Amino acid sequence: MTHCPQKVRLIGVLLLLCCFCPYFSDAQDDPAKWTLTRDLIVRPDGSPASEEAGFLLSELAAPGKEGEPVTQSELVSLLDNPEGQLVYYDRVIRYATPESDSLTKAEHENYARIFMREKYQVAGVQFIKTHQRYLEGARSRFGVLPQDIVAILTWESGLGIFTGKNRVFNIMMGQILLMDRAQRYAVAEMVKAGKGNPLDDPSRRDAEARRLARRKKDATASLVTLLRMAKKMQIDPLTIKGSWGGAIGYPQFLPYNLKYAVDADGNGIDLLSWPDAIYSVANYLKERGEYGTSSAQRRKAFLRYNASQEYADGVMLLADTIWRRYQQNP
Repeated sequence: MTHCPQKVRLIGVLLLLCCFCPYFSDAQDDPAKWTLTRDLIVRPDGSPASEEAGFLLSELAAPGKEGEPVTQSELVSLLDNPEGQLVYYDRVIRYATPESDSLTKAEHENYARIFMREKYQVAGVQFIKTHQRYLEGARSRFGVLPQDIVAILTWESGLGIFTGKNRVFNIMMGQILLMDRAQRYAVAEMVKAGKGNPLDDPSRRDAEARRLARRKKDATASLVTLLRMAKKMQIDPLTIKGSWGGAIGYPQFLPYNLKYAVDADGNGIDLLSWPDAIYSVANYLKERGEYGTSSAQRRKAFLRYNASQEYADGVMLLADTIWRRYQQNP
């Protein structure tokens, strides 16, 4: 059998491109076919498949953390389950794209237009009347104004209308293991659309690397809490559902913030119950947000709930509007 020298050279060039060009393979990749598989966590020799996987495994097994330690084999077994392999690829790309911050800003500006509608203002006033006992209890115990709790619960879940049906495990695993791949894909799509590559700017590239590192670290903290607490409570982690960002319940707490959840009615913590949701939001604002009743203190606490200027502005406006309407018709 003879070999054509030109073909051999062409194959060699293609192989080099696949190995070294950051956009070659992923630009042609179909995100809809991405899956979460065991090889993303562990190599055949048993070593971690990446730095992110190694950090996740060490945090899962570390002593002294909430819940019970989770072993490598227990994590991998979840990825052997078809339900554990699903990737919410559109949301991973949404987090990974260099346009993420501008998309978030536009999203919260849109939320302000939505939640300032008449029906949400009326619903907020009615919520204060219906749940006055627990709202006043939260004000007495945590010092948080009722309207601020109601505004956050409105912004986070539409007062319970949308809490999410996505598997939190899959959301967090996608963010930990696929963010770099997703960013390469997003950038390739931007270039294809004629927008240019923002990562050609070294300072932008460095900023994006730091942003993705923070996102992966936060996702790791959430997943570790989720899996360790699920093991302690003997709950299948694949049954825990949340928003597209992995937030849980009416207050939309990320798993690593569940330490701020409060049992308000003595029957165990349930963030899909209003008493616990109300007290939990108030506790978070007090403990994490160092809440106070001045405008500056309130705004600072809102930014701790969500580090978006548009979010803080929107929650403040909605809270004050609801309270004015409530005072007119208590």
